[in-house]
Amino acid sequence: MAYIMIWKMKILIQSQIDDYIGNSFGIFFDMTDSTHRRLYKKLFGSMGIKIYKKRNKIVELPKEQTILDQYVEFFPKTASKMFKMPYRTKLKYPEIPAWFAKSTECEALKAYKKSKGYLKHIFQLNSLDFWENLLLNSTQSSLYTDISIADVFKLEMARYKRGVSSYTKWIDDLKHIPGLIDAVQINPKRIPDESRYGKLVHNLGSNNIRNYFFELVKECAGYNLIDYQIIIWDGRFLRSFCANNENKKLKAFSDRDAGKYKHIGKFFGVGYIDSSMVCSKYNLSVYYDSYPANRNDNIIFRNSFSDYLTYNFPASKILLSDAGPYSNQSLELVRSANIIPLIFARKNIKKYVIRVADRKYINIKYVIPEIIPHLTKFLNLRTGIKRNYSPAKVCYHTDRMNNRGIENSKMSIGKLKCIELLTALTAIKVHRPDLINKPTAFRKYRPEFMTENLEIISSDKFLPVFNAF
Repeated sequence: MAYIMIWKMKILIQSQIDDYIGNSFGIFFDMTDSTHRRLYKKLFGSMGIKIYKKRNKIVELPKEQTILDQYVEFFPKTASKMFKMPYRTKLKYPEIPAWFAKSTECEALKAYKKSKGYLKHIFQLNSLDFWENLLLNSTQSSLYTDISIADVFKLEMARYKRGVSSYTKWIDDLKHIPGLIDAVQINPKRIPDESRYGKLVHNLGSNNIRNYFFELVKECAGYNLIDYQIIIWDGRFLRSFCANNENKKLKAFSDRDAGKYKHIGKFFGVGYIDSSMVCSKYNLSVYYDSYPANRNDNIIFRNSFSDYLTYNFPASKILLSDAGPYSNQSLELVRSANIIPLIFARKNIKKYVIRVADRKYINIKYVIPEIIPHLTKFLNLRTGIKRNYSPAKVCYHTDRMNNRGIENSKMSIGKLKCIELLTALTAIKVHRPDLINKPTAFRKYRPEFMTENLEIISSDKFLPVFNAF
């Protein structure tokens, strides 16, 4: 029995002893067929022939010969005006208030780099006139009787800054931790009950928080913390306060507005998507919205970007994003606003696509030629939105909601964005730009300055002791 292997350039014959006696028959293997190759490998353990790969010869082009790229023309959709590369603007530092400049806390912030300020500085140096002058509806006016809506917003900002996730623990901390209520700059007698606090927070209103957020964005732009030149879009999953399994009778989740969130085949839970636009200068948010988690990234991106354009922000030059919202409609929408879309393309896209990094591709049909040599420089800025999202889980502990509904999800996202901008504004007002992106800045409080201690010190019993010094 002879085994005959047929290659394209060669034929091999493997004979046995029986072939020389007279009982010869042949078994043919077509080595171009994968099944034949596997069967032959099982019988003999090798392919029977060495396969040599040809090395690519590097041929140097003569000086007289031109390169093929000179004959290939790309037709990018350029803007009407001449494109100018993004540039970095200097920060505008406001004057430090006179009462704060004389304090030892201001001197400590200037002298020691490890000094990060205190929680009360957020409320002392930033204006809350928006909440104090807010017109209340009938339900709000009936609720905010003992405590004002501005004080409730202060409590929520302090709760986010301290990283307390539950309402009950926060009320306990305000009542039992000395000095914490004084850091929030609220009368201790106005602390609400645990059962009532949830209603007070819910009636802040998502539209009111959103309007106050845009006021903070304008203030940040006045100090050049935000320049709108390069914006980054991405989505963050926010888990709802409900079970991950559907109700068998209702055939729905306990949170009717939420949806299942899956990423690369992995199930993360039921909740919402935080759709945010971030300025790349200091990774500060300029826009946010909330959508059910089962929505497609293309739909979320197009709706968010169209809504972003309605606010008439200063014109941006470049938009960065991952491959989630990649589609021709998304690229056309961004390019129609005279913004260059640097959105990662899918791997299966072949036309007008170039490789910029490992498994990273960009469609240059919508990119002007001037920035093609600088693509990697701009695309490296996209990770800034990840650094913007990470404190939500690590420091603020707001990766899960305390309630249900898309209205509450917008409030939860809005409060997170507000405390980030308030931290950046406080850092620029104390002339400490290194604290702009630090979520742990302005987080501590000073127990020695609590109200009870001041009342004891000012009493008649301790006056002779202090007069002796």
